[in-house]
Amino acid sequence: MPEFRFNGFANAWEQRKLGDIADVTKLAGFEFTEHVVYSDEGNIIALRGLNIKNGQLILDDVKYIDGSNFSKLSRSKLFINDIMFTYVGTVGEVAIIKENDRFYLAPNVSRIRVKSDDSPKFISHYMRTDNFKNKVIFPLIATSSQPALSMENIRKFTINIPINREEQDYLAKYFDSLDHLINLHQRKLDMLKKLKSACLSEMFI
Repeated sequence: MPEFRFNGFANAWEQRKLGDIADVTKLAGFEFTEHVVYSDEGNIIALRGLNIKNGQLILDDVKYIDGSNFSKLSRSKLFINDIMFTYVGTVGEVAIIKENDRFYLAPNVSRIRVKSDDSPKFISHYMRTDNFKNKVIFPLIATSSQPALSMENIRKFTINIPINREEQDYLAKYFDSLDHLINLHQRKLDMLKKLKSACLSEMFI
């Protein structure tokens, strides 16, 4: 039970295994080598690890797969509210899909599809917390030259979650609004940095 609660919510929280409340899968190696064709142009995007950062999809460097054999890739097709999770290299980046018919899995990214009546948005926010990364994700990472997690270990993740779906939705909406403010201020900060750089360049030629 968290120490801080919003007014109006008093129901218990419970601990669940991710594999009990969600289907966890990845793009198999043979699926990629036999059925995926990368292109620099198109409409359908294969989401790679570099496309997932800080809870967002970063789409400034993408690979398209319009020429692929989609009849063999049904398992890797992504839908609204699917959670993306990087499991090789930069382990633990999380983002949620917000539109249908545009994205498929690429290697090194797993798909978490909530099958219970729980909120995918709440779960994605929970998985992005430092506490979750330090206590749940990092202890399960295989020690090698390249950090990695198996699907089996991802399914073992423990999630603390409110029993009340309304509380899940309330928290997800609250954290969405905070993310929006953070992104808004980040864009302003980036613009100010560019302005400063331009001014300095003009002043000190």
